Amino acid sequence: MDIPLLSSLTSTTTAALLLSVFTAFYAIRLLTRPRLHLPPGPRPLPFIGNVLDIPSIHPEERFSEWGDKYGDVVHIHIFGQPMLVLNSLQATRDLMDKRSAIYSDRPRFVLFSELMGWQAASTHVRYGARFRKHRRFIQQTFNQRAIATLRPLQEQETLIFLQGLTQSPKSYVDHLRRYAAATILKITYGHKVTSVDDLFVRLAERAGTLTVESGSPAATLVDFFPIMKHIPTWAPFSTFKRNAQETKRAVDSMMNIPFNIVKDEMKAGIATPSFTSTLLEACRKPGQGSVAPEDEADIRGAAGTLYVAAEDTTVCVLETWFLAMTLYPEVFRKLQEEMDEVTRGERLPRFDDSPSLPYLECVIKEVVRWNPPVPLGMPHRLMEDDVYRGYHLPKGSTVIANIFGILKDVPDPDTFRPERYLEDPELMDPRTVIFGFGRRICPGRYFAETSVWSVMANVIATFDIKPAVDEKGEPVRPKVEFTTGFVRHPHHFACNISPRSERSTKLVHAVSAGQI
Repeated sequence: MDIPLLSSLTSTTTAALLLSVFTAFYAIRLLTRPRLHLPPGPRPLPFIGNVLDIPSIHPEERFSEWGDKYGDVVHIHIFGQPMLVLNSLQATRDLMDKRSAIYSDRPRFVLFSELMGWQAASTHVRYGARFRKHRRFIQQTFNQRAIATLRPLQEQETLIFLQGLTQSPKSYVDHLRRYAAATILKITYGHKVTSVDDLFVRLAERAGTLTVESGSPAATLVDFFPIMKHIPTWAPFSTFKRNAQETKRAVDSMMNIPFNIVKDEMKAGIATPSFTSTLLEACRKPGQGSVAPEDEADIRGAAGTLYVAAEDTTVCVLETWFLAMTLYPEVFRKLQEEMDEVTRGERLPRFDDSPSLPYLECVIKEVVRWNPPVPLGMPHRLMEDDVYRGYHLPKGSTVIANIFGILKDVPDPDTFRPERYLEDPELMDPRTVIFGFGRRICPGRYFAETSVWSVMANVIATFDIKPAVDEKGEPVRPKVEFTTGFVRHPHHFACNISPRSERSTKLVHAVSAGQI
């Protein structure tokens, strides 16, 4: 016979006993579990952390030193914000590629996005539906198959570059900027660039210059203390805000003026087909003739990002190539010998000549390894707590891939030596590193590669590059020095660029005139 009170007591006692057993089991498990530590790194100071350990000039070099001392995953603190610096390809692939689902967000860019107006830029958009939308926009034009349709434009602008180089070789950097701007602006807005003084070019260069001068994304004081963005512009320590307001005016002009011109041309029925006009047409609401404000903002942001990102990095790579060819004339002679075997001096190189020019491929690899254009890439943000090699990686950490350091992991890294890729076919291809990692990899990488190849191949076929000479006629070896900042340009240097022969000059003119 059941006694209700006794049954209830027995159930309660049993439940309590089971709870005690489980509690003891998990307590023992927690006590015996190995404690996870943060990855090693320099000792932080109270409150400010490792702020004083990071130099304002070439931080990528300091990060590489930390890699040698602490390992390829380095942990630091900046005003309480955890940061991870990845110094090896293995660690970067393991985290940013293989675990991209939790490593694809961006940190909060207070200065760049909230104060300077880059919030709609594809590179700054946080991970999620909007990020995927921007990707779809850009990949429609710049996927590997679609860029084949852009090659005639690249060939045409390359010819204009060669003509400019013939007329004023000392202004080679201006010609490079015109070439890079002309190709991307034609694609993005249908706009034809005739000189470096073009309005669109000046707008973008001013916005880009002011932004780069402000520091690195997610690494300025206001990024760590967002409340500072509310400081009045008349108050002490508000210089950053006044500068940000000036930058925002430049960014807004760069984003809005060419975009609005395309919209006006579409209304008038005279718009040239372009990235912007095609997307506006595709996003137009059926039967209304209008585009949703959020779609318009995303198209504007994606278009503006394309120009700023493509122009500066393309120029950087080509400047570095001219520097390397000036410093290593034996490499340039080998390139010319290889080119002559393919073209016989009777025509200009074409994109389908690429498989027949393996040494040129090695040189391109070595150029971007020797001076990666964006040495630290764009910072990522860890979206969840993670464990790697027994280390605890905290949620919310800013994650930086030290591309500069990763590409130094070769014998004699400071020497420009393209032969290393012929001697060791297993050596990493730097082009798989410089464009970023995981779901944030640059969607315009195929277009960038062909833009660089076109200029290099055609200059090899038609010009000589030699060191400048002093007043005594002696060659002057340029210094190997690079700017610091988001993009790492060579410091300006002089070199002598001249046509290889009268025949090569006539060939360029003949092709430009459509005679060949």
